[in-house]
This record gives sequence, structure tokens and C-alpha cells, in this order.
Amino acid sequence: MIRKMLLASTIIGLSGCAVGPDYQAPSLNFASQWFSQDEQVFTPTEINTKWWESFNDPLLNEFIESAVENNKDLTIALANIRAARAAKKESVGALLPEIGGDSNARRGKSTSSARVSNSYDASFDASWEVDIFGGNRRAVEASDARIGASEAEYQDVMLSVLSDVARTYYEARGLQKRIANTQRNSQLLKEAYEVIKDRLKAGETSEFDLARAQSEYELTYALIPDLRAQLKVAVYSLSVVLGQPPESLLDEMEAIKPLPAPPDIVPVGLRSDILRRRPDVRKAERDLAASVADIGVETAELFPKFFLTGDFGSQATLFGDLFTGGTGIWSLASAVQWSVFEGGAIRARIDQREAESEAALAAYEKTVLEALLDAESALTRYGEELETRRRLARGVQSLTKSKMLAKELYGAGEQDYLAVVDAERQLIASEDNLIISETNSITKLIALYTALGGELKNIN
Repeated sequence: MIRKMLLASTIIGLSGCAVGPDYQAPSLNFASQWFSQDEQVFTPTEINTKWWESFNDPLLNEFIESAVENNKDLTIALANIRAARAAKKESVGALLPEIGGDSNARRGKSTSSARVSNSYDASFDASWEVDIFGGNRRAVEASDARIGASEAEYQDVMLSVLSDVARTYYEARGLQKRIANTQRNSQLLKEAYEVIKDRLKAGETSEFDLARAQSEYELTYALIPDLRAQLKVAVYSLSVVLGQPPESLLDEMEAIKPLPAPPDIVPVGLRSDILRRRPDVRKAERDLAASVADIGVETAELFPKFFLTGDFGSQATLFGDLFTGGTGIWSLASAVQWSVFEGGAIRARIDQREAESEAALAAYEKTVLEALLDAESALTRYGEELETRRRLARGVQSLTKSKMLAKELYGAGEQDYLAVVDAERQLIASEDNLIISETNSITKLIALYTALGGELKNIN
């Protein structure tokens, strides 16, 4: 008995180590640099992770809240978190003793006696694998890392969903503005057509001018049906992102709202900030940590496993005597299990886990580089779009004056209607391009906020 107790205490005392490599997060020395962009537009101050609130649009805020509650991709991501947490409970369970109970009742007699005897017993048994070489603890470590990876994936999906909501919302608003502008221009061209028709009756112009005026009106109006179709598709897409049927938001989106003005200064932080905020980088790092822990799980299989078992119970001839004096029974045992020969299968699995860890490290490094590329590209696109927008705005102002002068000269008979048509065509195209650029300024700003990352919601 004393030897068994000494063996048990020795086994427990050895259970503090864990085989396999200890995980250390990779260090990235270049990550503290400032982004290589225009400091007049971008500043290294901390970003607001609730960037959509800066647009001051209550309806957009309402849609954001709806998406957080109802988006199906987020529902899937949350389910994956619950699955990862359940897997950890299973891993933790392997560190704890297993306890069970048993009871029996028997009635019989021997061939040498006519006496019938009764026997009752009840017992509790326990078994415990003493995790000397840390295989089970490495499994818990891997489970913890996978929970972190699933939570980061949820954040990544959240970021994507919020970006989709805001981007699609403002694409729809931009299309509304393009439709309204095209309708306004169509009406102006129709009025011009009526004026030229009256002038033709008075002999002040030609059939050619009338035909040109009519064609300009028809060609401009012909743009509207396609724009309406694009608007409907955008609203349908927005509805689905919110977890609703495609036609659900048609009424809510019917009223036209202006596009917000893009900010003059955008806080973007440092490169080290983006690597901390980007959920895809966090997920890749947690995947790497899990893969390193998996090496330890397999390495532990090279070593023996130690088990402690014991039971305590009672045995009596009368049921009422169970667990009374003199009826107790107990036992304590230890066991060793060791795969002495397994044909190299364990070492092959270790090699496999090490290769998977190398792949996870490469995937992490790739994710970091792609995150920086994503941010730098988004910064460039937004900055250049602002310049495009400014120049288009100046161009529209100049073309508006040009159109007015062309109409005045035509009215004075100093030039034909072709100059008016050309001026109108250029102005209509430039106004449409300006609205497209205004829309792109907002959607590229949203893409920039998305590229910069951020933790957007606590996970319960």
C-alpha cells in the first residue's frame, strides 16, 4: 500500500512539464513605421472603430444594428465560436478524473447448500490520467488558440458585413442622385426641344437643329431605366446583407438622401496599429499558436501514459446494511500504457504537425503583408479619388458656364445648335462622372476603414 501511495505521489509530482515547443508570437520589426501617404489627408492618430457614425445618417445606423442582429454570415461565425468553446471543454475534461457509480443486487445458491443467499453492493469508481508529459495540456492550449481564431474570424466577418452595409447603402444613394440628375437634365433637354420646335415654326432654325435636340433628349432619358435597375439591385443586396428578403427595403430606401461629404483628414494610425486591429491577422496568429500546440499533443504520444484508478463502495447481504460498519470495500491502483512499437506512425504525425506549423507561419506572414498592402492600397485609392472629385467639380463649373455661353450665342444667331448640343453633352457626362466620384469617395473611404480593421463588438 505504501509503495502504491509513493508511486502515485511521484507520478503527480512529475506532471508539471509539457513536451513539444513553447509558442512565441512572431515579431515584426517593420510594423511601427508610418504609412507612406499624404500627411495632409491622413494622420497617425487612432481611428474611430465605429466609423459609420461619422456619416451622421440615422437610417444607416439602423441598418448597421439590424445587420449585426440578423446577418446570416455572423450567425454562422457565432456558431463556430460556440463549437470551439465546446471543444475546449472536452479538452479540459481530459485533465480531470472520471467518476462513475455502480450498484448490483444478486440472489442465488450453491449446489452444496439449499440456502438461498442475497448480495448487494454499491460503489463509486474514479480514474485519472496523470498528464505527466503535457499532451492533454497542449490540447487545451490548442483549443484556447482555436477559440481565439474563431473569435477573430467573427470580427473579420463583422467588419466585412458592416462594410457591405455601408458601401451598398451609399452606392444606392449615389444611384438615386444620378437618376435625379439625369431626370433633371432630360427635362431641360425636353424644354429645349420645345423651344427649338417653336423657333422652327417661326423660321428661326432648321430641321437639323430640331432633330439634334430630340436625339439628345431621347439618348439622355434612355439612361434612366438602367440606372433604376442598378438601384433596385443595390437595394436588394442591402436587404440580404441585413438578413431580410430582397424587396424588404424598397419603401425605406425610396426617399432620396444626399451623399455625405468625405472628411478632409482621416486618422489611420501606425502600421503596428493595423496589425493589432486587423482580425484576419489575429486569426492567422491564433491558427499558428494552435498548430504549435498540436506538435506537443503528438509528441506526448512518444512517452508512456500513467493512470490512477480507485473505487470505494459497500457490500452486504441486506440492502439496508449498505454503507454501515464493516461493509466497506475500496481499492487503489496505478497503471502505465506505452506504445513501444507503432511502426513510426507517431513520429510521422509529429512531422505532419511540424509541417502544418511551418505552413501556418507562412500563412501568418502572408496575411500580415496582405494586410499592409490592403491598407496602403486603400489609402492610395481614397487619396486619388479625392483629387478626381475636386477636379471634376471644377470641370462641371467650367462646363456650366460653357453651356450658358453656347446657348446665348445660339440665341443671338452667332453659332448653330451643334455647339449647344456639344456643351450639353459634355456637361451631362461630367455631372454624372462627378456623382460617380462622390459615391466612390465614400465607398473608398469605407474600404479604407475596413482595411484599417478594428474590434467592433464584444463576443458573449
